[in-house]
Amino acid sequence: MTAKLSKPDIDAEARAWFVRLLQEPTARNRATFEAWRQADPAHAEAFRAVAQTWEAAEQPGKRLAEAEADELSVYLKAMDSAKDRRKSSRRLAGAAVILACLLGTAVWLERPNMLQDFAADYVSPRGERLEIHLADGSNVLLDADSALADDFAGGERQVRLLRGGAFFEVQHDPQHPFKVIAADGEVRVLGTRFEVRLLEDSGLVTLEQGSVSVTAGAAQAKTVLEPGQQVAFGADGLAPVQSVDLGDSLAWRDGRFVFYRARLGDVLAEIGRYRKGRIVIASSRLADERVTGSFSLADTDAALASLQASVGFRLTGLGGRIAVITP
Repeated sequence: MTAKLSKPDIDAEARAWFVRLLQEPTARNRATFEAWRQADPAHAEAFRAVAQTWEAAEQPGKRLAEAEADELSVYLKAMDSAKDRRKSSRRLAGAAVILACLLGTAVWLERPNMLQDFAADYVSPRGERLEIHLADGSNVLLDADSALADDFAGGERQVRLLRGGAFFEVQHDPQHPFKVIAADGEVRVLGTRFEVRLLEDSGLVTLEQGSVSVTAGAAQAKTVLEPGQQVAFGADGLAPVQSVDLGDSLAWRDGRFVFYRARLGDVLAEIGRYRKGRIVIASSRLADERVTGSFSLADTDAALASLQASVGFRLTGLGGRIAVITP
């Protein structure tokens, strides 16, 4: 009979799983982890403690977005120093402190949505789009740094967009409507081609072919789109339907991003999907400025330089991992 591990040993295993899933979030690793987590309530509790420690560490990272470049530079140097210490043999001893100071910072920089990714069935890495083939024959093109959960069960065809954007080519099935849940709204179709994209506090649906109904908000406001139309949706309901140029609105599928009077914060978020590290904006007023333009997603440095020339903000790079945007 196998002896039951002590709490320190279980805690060490939980920390090791946290690091492994951070470094290699493969389907196999996630499946093995899930088996370990469910094998003993103590395993689940230990990992929950690790996750809660990281969540507490994430808050200082979020506050960095409002900090000045000099403060970020000091923080980055401290992080680099801590990384050197992590290489020592003692890195497994200080569980909470190491996770808060090292893993929390590293995740904030490279994988700020790691816990969200655990709830997803499909996750695309930064800088790479991912093609997905669903069980019903429908296809999805997941934009870079995006996450999708597959909720197919009991004959239901339903997915949840957790982050980013996705273009759907839905297999026609009049008996089973296809539903996309996102941002306090639902997109319902039978068979069609359309995009759903999450913005900072809302969602956006663009229809290329067929017909979709979009329902959102507490009042369950509803509209039906025709090809070439787009609608924003969220907790407050639906915005007015707009006619758009499909070539521009869906250009990301071919590696370009085209935008018209979009929030600077949303545009920078799209650029961030295609580069390492983080882009932080030190001013909410600056984030709300409206911008128009077009750039290649293959060269995010050129995209930032183009935006800087048009908006006039200050761009400070720190350690090659953080780009700070200030007025």
